[in-house]
Amino acid sequence: MEEKITFKQIKNAMMAIVDELNDKRQYFNDLDSPIGDSDHGDSVCSAFAKVKEVILNYDKDKKDIGDLLMNIGKAIIFSGGAAMGPLYGSAFNEAGKVLSGKNEIDYNDLVNMWTGFISGIGKRGEKIGEKTMYDTIYPAVEALKKAHSDDIPLNQAIGLVVKAAENGMNSTKNMIAARGRSSRLGERTIGHIDPGSASMNAIIYAFFQNILD
Repeated sequence: MEEKITFKQIKNAMMAIVDELNDKRQYFNDLDSPIGDSDHGDSVCSAFAKVKEVILNYDKDKKDIGDLLMNIGKAIIFSGGAAMGPLYGSAFNEAGKVLSGKNEIDYNDLVNMWTGFISGIGKRGEKIGEKTMYDTIYPAVEALKKAHSDDIPLNQAIGLVVKAAENGMNSTKNMIAARGRSSRLGERTIGHIDPGSASMNAIIYAFFQNILD
């Protein structure tokens, strides 16, 4: 019988994301310093502080995974996190839509969740190769989908997803920024990891490393 992921596990994985981002706040600011405003860590942590509020205040008698994720998405969108807020907010909102009404999910649902997540970012115009968070999330989701189609057990797929995300993040170091404020620096952005790709990597790492706990 295929292992189910419960509402509690999703909730705990989301809290792990908040903790991971807070731990790396200064690292994200430092990445942002040469090509941005040195505040990506502050912005993403401020936005995800709202995620923690949603989780802590969520109706204790309700265990709707989709509803929780959609509430998280709305909180991030209204957090005031500049361009980052709508991107992450839209991602969690779309992820929640595909899981609406579910109080536990299986491997296939997890694939659908992250497919919805990336579609939310894509709707905002993000594309591969532009030195953004999309360069991290795209290979990670592709790795998850391939692992599922190849019947690789989820506990083994997790390592593949995490590695794909890390490789995607590192690939941005050799790219020229094509979006956002850093795009005005042109070739001077080469040699620097995109801070958005780094925060996305932290989100993927924290979620997948904790989802089966």
